Amino acid sequence: MATHQNSLLDSEPAAARSEIQQLVDDILRSAPFRTSRQCQDMFRFVVEHSLAGSEESLRERIIGMEVFGRAADYDTAADPVVRLRAADVRKRLAQYYQSRKSEPGDWTIDIPTGSYKAQFHRSEPATAQVPAPGSLMPSPAEAAGLSVIDSSASRDRRIARKRSWLFAALATCLSVVLVYILVQAKYTLVQTKPRPTNSLDLFWAPVLENPRPVLVCTGSNSVYLLSRQALDKYKKTHSSPQDTSANLERLVPPEDLKNFAGADFFPLKDTYLTLGDAWATAQISSLLTSHQHPFDLRFGNDLSFGDLRQGSAILIGAFNNSWTLNMTDNLRFVFESGDSPQMHIQDRVDRSRSWWPKGSQGNVAGDYAIVSRILESKTGGILVIIAGLNHEGTRAAGEFATTPQLIADFVKNSPKDWNKKNLQLVLHADVVNGIPSLPKVVAVHFW
Repeated sequence: MATHQNSLLDSEPAAARSEIQQLVDDILRSAPFRTSRQCQDMFRFVVEHSLAGSEESLRERIIGMEVFGRAADYDTAADPVVRLRAADVRKRLAQYYQSRKSEPGDWTIDIPTGSYKAQFHRSEPATAQVPAPGSLMPSPAEAAGLSVIDSSASRDRRIARKRSWLFAALATCLSVVLVYILVQAKYTLVQTKPRPTNSLDLFWAPVLENPRPVLVCTGSNSVYLLSRQALDKYKKTHSSPQDTSANLERLVPPEDLKNFAGADFFPLKDTYLTLGDAWATAQISSLLTSHQHPFDLRFGNDLSFGDLRQGSAILIGAFNNSWTLNMTDNLRFVFESGDSPQMHIQDRVDRSRSWWPKGSQGNVAGDYAIVSRILESKTGGILVIIAGLNHEGTRAAGEFATTPQLIADFVKNSPKDWNKKNLQLVLHADVVNGIPSLPKVVAVHFW
């Protein structure tokens, strides 16, 4: 069992530990950390075990098990959750220290790259220079390298110094006035920046008006991989096809999967995106970047309801994103699976209207999606939802929400004050070889 005997702070008084704990609490409450529960949990775990000198607990596999709930035999190469979150923690620590004014004697905590062990540093307070015993303190003139010649010369120098101080004070005042003018000019430019004019800007204006970073939350599909042991055993009895490169991942044919047991597979969470979700996320990120608006990309499992209350959020994906289903279940157009064998979009007001994907045997020929913009959602903030029944529909919805001409065509038949209303649109897109066509609006609801 780990003890405190190897702690980095054994040489410090007990008050030091209290100061470290206060710093940890302040970091966890800070803006960079309070939006990520996983980063909070990892930072707290690393600090506690570093203080305790428990280096055995600061290994990647142990952290994956204790902090992220991974199995004891999980593949750290295939599931880099610890490495990814460690990099995220380091980034958030840097953001915290940039926004914090440190004083001499304050503690700092950092986690060096390549290690999961926290280091603790105390900045040294500034020390004044003390003259040696028996020596005399120099006069201000002597300290400046000057010598006193006579009273007349001293008087002239005093007059010259007064003039210098006067000019210096005048220059300082002019500098302050200049800085004030520049700040006011910058503030005026920010306050008077052009108002949204086109339909796309009007659609996104409620999101962009909030200066806080936008949470962009995408779903994560369930993926099961063969364990390394099972795959190695399979390779011993099955030679690689002639056209397969040794550097490529080995794909086991579907007919051979029946020879594997459930224990041969392990699940991966928060790792893989569908092509459609990734495409929509890239489109939204590009839009926000073009408006110079900050954003924070998240997986659904790395998000809490409290995070959504911090500001605007964009949810991408439907059945692979529980936040989408939870935040839209009270709206008119909803995603349903229910007792039916297939997922679909349902009109809750007119139950005779529903929209189902087209295709067979996993090949999608047509898909439907919903784009919602809720000005006062369950979170109290603004929500934009971009989600399809399949990932092709999500891609099409992302195309719609970021294309000026598509938004402009939709606005032509909308109420004059549409930009101030909540809205939902049901979209349809044909799909050829996994690529959706430009979506068309098939149903609209404003309120």
